This record gives sequence, C-alpha cells and structure tokens, in this order.
Amino acid sequence: MCTHHGSRLEDGELHDKAHSAWSRRQFLRGMALSGAAVTLGLNGRTVSASMANPILRALAGSASDRILVVIQLSGGNDGLNTVVPIGNDAYFSARPTIAIRTPVALTTEVGLHPSLAPLESLFGDGKLQIVQNVGYASPELSHFVSTDVWLSGRDANELENSGWSGRFLEHEYPGYADAPPDHPVALQIGGSTPLLFAGHDTSLGVTLPNQALLDRLAASGKLFDEQAVPDSSVGREIAFVRRVSNDSFVYARAIKDAFDIGRNQVSYSGGSTLGTDLATVARLIRGGLGARIYHVSIGGFDTHANQVGAHATLMSRLGNAIAAFVADLETDGLIEQVCGVTFSEFGRRLYQNGSSGTDHGTAAPMFIFGSDMAGGLHGDTPDLTNLDGARNLIATTDFRSVYGSLLRDWFGVGQSQVDALFGGSYPVMNLFQGSLSTSSSRPEELPARMTIDSIYPNPLPSQGRVVLSMEQAGPVSLALVDILGRTVHQRNLGVLQVGSHDLPLDLPDGLASGTYVLRVRSERSAVSRPVQVLAW
Repeated sequence: MCTHHGSRLEDGELHDKAHSAWSRRQFLRGMALSGAAVTLGLNGRTVSASMANPILRALAGSASDRILVVIQLSGGNDGLNTVVPIGNDAYFSARPTIAIRTPVALTTEVGLHPSLAPLESLFGDGKLQIVQNVGYASPELSHFVSTDVWLSGRDANELENSGWSGRFLEHEYPGYADAPPDHPVALQIGGSTPLLFAGHDTSLGVTLPNQALLDRLAASGKLFDEQAVPDSSVGREIAFVRRVSNDSFVYARAIKDAFDIGRNQVSYSGGSTLGTDLATVARLIRGGLGARIYHVSIGGFDTHANQVGAHATLMSRLGNAIAAFVADLETDGLIEQVCGVTFSEFGRRLYQNGSSGTDHGTAAPMFIFGSDMAGGLHGDTPDLTNLDGARNLIATTDFRSVYGSLLRDWFGVGQSQVDALFGGSYPVMNLFQGSLSTSSSRPEELPARMTIDSIYPNPLPSQGRVVLSMEQAGPVSLALVDILGRTVHQRNLGVLQVGSHDLPLDLPDGLASGTYVLRVRSERSAVSRPVQVLAW
C-alpha cells in the first residue's frame, strides 16, 4: 500500500480509503490460499486443485501449443517515463524535475527509460513491440476496480467475477472429456487476485501465492513438510493432515517433474522477484509442464512521491527480466511458442505533483514480446496538449483491441467470438507477422481444425505411421521435440487435401528411447501429441 499521495482530494482521504479497501481485498484473497491446506484461491473463491475442471481439460487438449505469459505491473505504471516523448515541450514543462532527459531513442519521437536499455536490441530486432496510449473509456482511478476491468475485459459498470481468458475457454470448450489433466494448464506465480483465470461457473488455473511455496513444491514435490511437527499426539495429527493435503494436490508431481527437467540456459541477473518468477516460468516451459497461460506480477508502481529513483529501479528489474527471459527461450527455439505481454491497471497523470511523484492517471503503453512480432510502435503517440477534464491523457487504443489480437492471432479465435467475449467490437490490431487472421473483413470463423488420429506402433521403433485428419487443405509440416524442447526431427509434408492421411513417420538414427512430442502445423492450425520412442 502506498503511503504518499498528491495534492488532489482524490489522492488524499479518498485515496487512502480506496487503498484500505484494496488491501483488505488482497488480504482476504490471500487467506483463501494460506488458510486452507488443499484449496487454492480464485477470484475470492476457494477451489480444490483436484477438481474435475472442464476448462483445464479443454486447454490441455487444445490443438495449439502456443503459450502466453502475462506480466502485471501493479500500482499504475508511469507510461510517460517508460516510453518517453522525446523533445516534447509539454512533457518537460509538466515534469520539471522528474522528466527523463536521456532516454534510449527508439525513433525520433520516442525513447525508452534508460533503465530499459536491455530492451533496445529486442525492439531493433522486431522481438519487442510497443502499443502506445492504451486504456479504456470512462477510466477508473481506483487500483482494484481498474485492475478488475483489465483482468475481466469488461467496463467498470458491468464488472463480473470472471476473466477474459476464463470466459474464452469456457465458451470455446463447454463440455470437454471426463478425466482431469495430469498437469495445470494455467499457472499464476505470486499475487492473490487470479481473476484472469476465472470463468463464469468454474475456475481455470492454479495459483501459488509466492515463489517460496513454489520452491518448496519443486524441491520436494510437496507443499507441506510432514516431518517438521512436534513429537506429540497433536504433532502426529498435524502430520496426518499435511500428508492428506500433499496427496490431494494432484499437480505437485507435474510441477516438480517439469521444474527438475527444465533448466535455465542464461543468468537472470539483478535478483529481482520478477526475474526469479520469469526464470521459473522458462524452466517450467522447458520442462514440458504443459501450462498454456502464465501470470506473474511486479509491484511498487504507485509512485506518488520521490518517483525518480524508485521508478528507475522498477524499470531496471522489468527490462533485465524480460531480456533474460527472451534470451533463455531463444537458446533452443522455445521462444517461437511464447508471447509475452505487460499491462498495468492505469498510467499516471501528465503533471508531477508536489511530492516529486505522479498521481493516478489513465493511459499507458503495453509491451508485447516474442519471435513472431510485427514489431515497432502501434497506436497513437499520447497527445499531451489534449487532456480530459481532470487533465489526464485520453486513451486512443482500448486494451481489448490488444487482448483481441492475442486471442485472434496468437490463439486462433474467430473475430465474432472475440467480440462476444468482450461484449462489443473493438478495432482490429495486427501485431503478429504470422497472424492466423489479418483482416477484420475476413469471415468470422474459428481456425480450421487438424487432428492427429493415431500414431502407430506405439512405442515407436525407427519407423512408424501417423494418421492426420484435415478440415482444410494446405501445406503441413511436422516436428519431433524432446523433453527439453529441442527439435530432433522435422519434415515438410507438402500440401494435404481435406480428409484423412496415413503418412510415414521416419525417425532419425541414434534417437534415444523416451518420451517426445510430435507437433504438426498447418497455416491455420497446430496440434501436438506425446509419443514413446523405443530405440533398438
């Protein structure tokens, strides 16, 4: 909770009341996690980790193997000191002591905070793009209300206890198979407000409230120490409860196995919590956990006072963590499966306050990073001479346009479904080079499906067969990937017509026995399936 505020009434007594409610809300949600042995908190509800969850099962069986990593900048990031308007007189006039005067120039008009210098090469290589001046109409300047707007994808006057990704999965897969998956498919590390993973009627993912809990789980495969109890009848009862709790957490083994198998290939310098969390995400991805959406966060962005030093530290942690994460996943090509996005619940005001800080504002930039980016700047540069009645920036890109691009062009969701999820139509953005959809005028349909019907024999010797079903003709390729995410074999199958195809599957010489993943891709679809290889 911040202890400083600016000169406006909204940043005085009312600001403190809002923070008080915000903190109580966070505390109660956190207690849902810490106060129950075998339950996980989700949007204020306690949800058993072992429940038969159709959304989890659906995501586990989805054809795409793409992954989204969401980084939340909690507290309201100052967008103008993050992506700096170079040479803008209005900016320097409004911020006489806190303006950034030596940014890392990206273009002649904008630059990055100097502490974000590690991201300069990513931007130059097209692996980082920036969407400018993002927000929403009639913005709320309450931390928790605006956070819920961003996580739910709904306007403040129609908030509901569900997240945009949870609704998407619930709508996409209303009645998937019976058995729950053996691994989580959505995972939040840290924080206690996983609204992003909530559907209307069921929960989506697993939330671990802090890195220490995940470290404990990864080290032992258990959440609770069954031995560290008093040598008494009470202690034995506690040990029994802990043992039942550990046995009930069905994803413990999957998380531990993925953590043990995966390894970070680069150093995450700086020792920040965000760097540690992203290192863990990279390790779990490389270890084959199977989670499709990861949510991590970094706090401290509510910079009402003495902003310069604090914000520079935050920018350094953010820049170093993202750069290390991308470099880590680039070492074996895993970055091709991963898209990352940052967001904050709001930006800051144009004018610095009397405490050398900035008060709650409106629009701010979003970073999107990965290997399939369109690159560059998107959206309009903030107009610092055309402010709203409270002298705040007027957002020109609605955040749901960005979310819609992620859903449509990264996960392959039809535009009509995107509109339904957000309760309205928002302008189309084209943020990816290999977009599954590139025009708002194209037919509003889900991507054509392709399935792997069978792989035989199983286990596979040096040669086998794979049966594919195509719902739309097009060029197809396949790849065999090991548990470290390395491609050990790939082949172009040419153009396949609609229907079933029984195709040869020739394995490379010297391939070790073990579990692999067969990935098959077309222009608008992708599907993966594990396969056992038995070397002779």
